[in-house]
Amino acid sequence: GDNDSNLNGTLLNTRYSGEYITFGTGENTLYRIVSHETSGLTKITSAEPLKSNGSFITSAFGNNTTFSSSNTIGIFLNNDYLNTGNGYLRSEDTEMIEGSTTWYLGTVGNRASYRLAKYSSATGDVLTTSTTTAQVGLLRLGELMSGQFEREENSIDYWTLTPYSTIYLWVLYTNGLGDSTTALYEIGIRPAMNLKQNVIITGGIGTKEDPFTIALS
Repeated sequence: GDNDSNLNGTLLNTRYSGEYITFGTGENTLYRIVSHETSGLTKITSAEPLKSNGSFITSAFGNNTTFSSSNTIGIFLNNDYLNTGNGYLRSEDTEMIEGSTTWYLGTVGNRASYRLAKYSSATGDVLTTSTTTAQVGLLRLGELMSGQFEREENSIDYWTLTPYSTIYLWVLYTNGLGDSTTALYEIGIRPAMNLKQNVIITGGIGTKEDPFTIALS
């Protein structure tokens, strides 16, 4: 897509994984397209973990390894993060977010396939029955854009929503590797969400230096 031009008015759901968009406000305005996992919608995630006043914010995952809109990190994502008074999103951003998304919570144990985060087996296409619904969530282990992008001292470890066991969850470390840690540990947050099917491009070319600007049609 690097050579595409005249994209104003183009639906965002026709664009490619990895392209950048302007979304949010303050220090957290750079996001990336993850996929179009749900037909017609565009899943995005922040290009780096969330910051406040120049520092990465951190949170425990919760009291267990099951993500929901009512566990510790789920409450933050579906309340504080969405609250336009807290400096993460503008009202025009929240209006573009789909009201509910299915999040896959399959467990990926030691040396197991990352596909188990979404599917009931490592080779089949039957979806896991371990799911939840929420407006905002996190990326799962192995999903596009779930890896580290800045492998430097100015990055931070961050959560996925994939359990390693009933006690531990998968996290992404600053060196790009994934490993497990307890759900009570406080680390970084990269929110993920689906944008509505009528979100269009209003400017930019989708690169980090010139991300797409977007709006509802």
